[in-house]
Order: sequence, then structure tokens, then C-alpha cells
Amino acid sequence: MSLIGRCLFARTLVSATLLCALTTAQASALTESASERIKQACETLVMDYARHRDQAQGAALAQLFTEDATLAVNGETFIGRQALLTRFAAPATHRFRHMMSNVHITVTGHQQATGVSYALIFVGPIDKQNPDAPITVSNFVAMGEYQDTFVLTDAGWRIASRRFVPAFLADAQ
Repeated sequence: MSLIGRCLFARTLVSATLLCALTTAQASALTESASERIKQACETLVMDYARHRDQAQGAALAQLFTEDATLAVNGETFIGRQALLTRFAAPATHRFRHMMSNVHITVTGHQQATGVSYALIFVGPIDKQNPDAPITVSNFVAMGEYQDTFVLTDAGWRIASRRFVPAFLADAQ
């Protein structure tokens, strides 16, 4: 091979190597970008759950779940979106507030993720005569973590399973 031929070959090899490196870097960036989008979608589900639960929006709450989802809270397990609708359809007799924090989402695949988030939960009876009045409570009801599994559906990201594991419970004195 002539000197010019070797130079052209070396130049082509360097160009191909740089192109491969650039393509790999771009693919990694896209993967990281997709992972961040998944994490954000799942974090939004965590916060929407708290908001819909606290505002007694049962239908909106149920839509955050897959059709065959499971929800395990307070020793009860509800299976399926219809069971969730039934559970949250009753008129609110208590006001709830979920203070959510430490949300950590782990992407386990293009269509799956898991999550853990802390919840500090306050509950008090609503005064029927003045339903918008502030409620006096002496303590939180529970502090623990939600353990979630998320999946990508045709309607977007949804909760496939959610389990509340208490770490602290209020003293019932």
C-alpha cells in the first residue's frame, strides 16, 4: 500500500472510531434522557396519588392505577381499578393530608420502574356543619413508606402495585 493509501486508510479508521464513539455517547445520552422522563412520570404519579387522595377525588385516583393493580394499605388489599373506585367512592367523612418526601424511582426497563417514597399522614373528622373548617389533630396517624411498581401502558405510566409499610404509628391514647 502506498504512503497516500496508508494515510487515507488511517484517516478513515480514525473517522470511523470517532463516529462510533460519538454514536455510543449519543445513545447513552438518549438512554439517560429516557430514564429521566420515566422517573419524572413516576414521581408525578406519587404526588398525584397524594393530591387525589387528599382531595377525595376517587375517580381520578383510580385512573392512576392499571386495570389489574393492587393497593395494600392498613391491612387491606384492593385488587383492580374497580375495587379502588368502590373504595374511594364514598363521601368523605375525614380529611386526609399526605406529606410526601424522599421519592426515589429506579428504572428497571423501558416499560417498568419501582419506587419508594416516604409519607407522613394526617387524618381528622370533617365537621358536617362547617366542612371547610380546619381540623384539630394532636398527632399524625402514620409515617411510613409506599413501595410502588410502575408500568408503561397504552394510557401512559400507571401504578401496577402500591403497598404502604408503616414505620411509625400515632400513640392511640
